[in-house]
Amino acid sequence: MDVSGSRVALVLHVDAAEDGGWSVHADFPQLHRSGMPFTEVSLVGGELRFRSRSLGVFTGRLSDGRGQLAGVLVDGNAVRPVTFNRGVAAPVAPERPQLPMAPFPYEVEDVFIEGVGGRLAGTLTKPRATPRALALLVPGSGAMDRDETVFGHKPFLVLADHLARHGYASLRLDDRGVGASTGDRSAITVRDEADDTRAAFDWLSTRANLAGVPIGLLGHSMGCTVASIVAGERPRVAFLVTMAAAGAPLADVLAEREGDSLRLLGFGDAAIERHRAFALAVFAMLRDDATLIDGAALDACAVRFDALASMRALGTQTWIARYNEAWFRSALQLEPARLFASLRMPVLAINGSLDRQVPCGNLEAIARAFAATGHRDVETIELAGLNHLLQTCTTGEAYEYPIIEETFAPRALGAIRHWLDARFPPATA
Repeated sequence: MDVSGSRVALVLHVDAAEDGGWSVHADFPQLHRSGMPFTEVSLVGGELRFRSRSLGVFTGRLSDGRGQLAGVLVDGNAVRPVTFNRGVAAPVAPERPQLPMAPFPYEVEDVFIEGVGGRLAGTLTKPRATPRALALLVPGSGAMDRDETVFGHKPFLVLADHLARHGYASLRLDDRGVGASTGDRSAITVRDEADDTRAAFDWLSTRANLAGVPIGLLGHSMGCTVASIVAGERPRVAFLVTMAAAGAPLADVLAEREGDSLRLLGFGDAAIERHRAFALAVFAMLRDDATLIDGAALDACAVRFDALASMRALGTQTWIARYNEAWFRSALQLEPARLFASLRMPVLAINGSLDRQVPCGNLEAIARAFAATGHRDVETIELAGLNHLLQTCTTGEAYEYPIIEETFAPRALGAIRHWLDARFPPATA
């Protein structure tokens, strides 16, 4: 299958169902996902048809020997040819053409920093000449390594390489308890992540070979919230760049995301609004009550808002473990607008128009928050056709992340660099 310019391995399982019809499930080896069900399945006269919420409608015909199934996936105006061959799918190695390869025209140094919860390990990348500025890179949620590795992509490595080639230094770190960094992640909170980021910023400020170099913060996704906390506590932060940042509270962002998913599943506006009210009530419980939530409490809340059907459609019950995590509850307590209120350094906020995790409308919330404080050196940029990872994409859905070969859209890299160039021009002779 061809998606966003990449060939994708899709393993299809077609079986007779108990009701006399047909059952179709798929495996995506590149996504490490299996057993994904398809709906509206029909097999008539050798023509197979089924529907996928994220991929569209497939229509194809079996060859005479039934060894091949060829057809098309139609999703809106997008038509993708698909050919299935009977047999065992060969593993597909992902292509990552942007991955930097040595030798490098800049310096790379492994560093260790004593953080609040353990020793942090990372990589300091700097041009051979005095850097124009330095960016401390802050990754998104989850246990991330210094490259923010996801599905074989290494966006922070690509970003560090790009910055160094244009005169900027950067520091990227393994999260607490990840890679070469020590520490316990079992009860980590967003504030703990801010403590580690603050320790790294303070360490950079003491480096003799960086004396006089402006040091700023560059965050991705929830890393933007972490960076905003530190920027509000350290007046020396020279700039803040946010990528795919939330401007609204996390509860609102998550409720909106769930509503979008329900719309794709065919739910109407009334059901989506009921689910939104249910989701916000659940998040309020998580934010204000330290008691662990269980399935009975979740069901009772869904009944109260007449949202049982939508809750089950999204599989919300499977998220109970996540709801009870200290990190998740701590994130719900933070409001980006309040964090932005104390910031006075130059700010750049970029979001992709096809971001399905933090919808691009959050840029408007970011702009409103800074406008309310009278902060004028703030630029927001919507990058058309980019997803949450700032890749050039087709739908923005998460299933595309690993199958897109591009790690970091050159347009996004250029937007960051040009904004920095305007504020940190090269030294004149």
